[in-house]
Amino acid sequence: MKLNWGTGIAMVYITFAVSMVGVVFASRKHDPGLVQKDYYELDLNYQDRLERKQHAAALTEKPEVRYDAGSHSITVNFPESMKNAAGKAKFFRSATTRDDFTVSFSDGAPLVKDASELASGRWHIEMEWKAGETPYFWESSFFIAE
Repeated sequence: MKLNWGTGIAMVYITFAVSMVGVVFASRKHDPGLVQKDYYELDLNYQDRLERKQHAAALTEKPEVRYDAGSHSITVNFPESMKNAAGKAKFFRSATTRDDFTVSFSDGAPLVKDASELASGRWHIEMEWKAGETPYFWESSFFIAE
């Protein structure tokens, strides 16, 4: 069978159209999700968050996040100077929003969270707290392996 130019061009266009339809259907299955659901409010309060980050960057000792695979727990230790710290810690994965959770803490005591039911992968933590009259914002990431 002999093909002419018109048939070849038509086959290229049809192949392109079919592949584009396939890409559209494949992309509809993926839920990109937003890392932050309240991104608009965060944008409005950007200067406040920036000042909190600067306060945390000025600390000589930063909070420390550790994942212990043996006991399946996440521990956040505060510096000795933060004995009266109180606030909240948000744990989230950028891969999905259904695993997000927030934990409140007070008195600067180490924050311990059971991680036995958490999905493995890269996790992020965002902490907002107040020690005395100074507000702080600090973020870090850690990895949970099975």
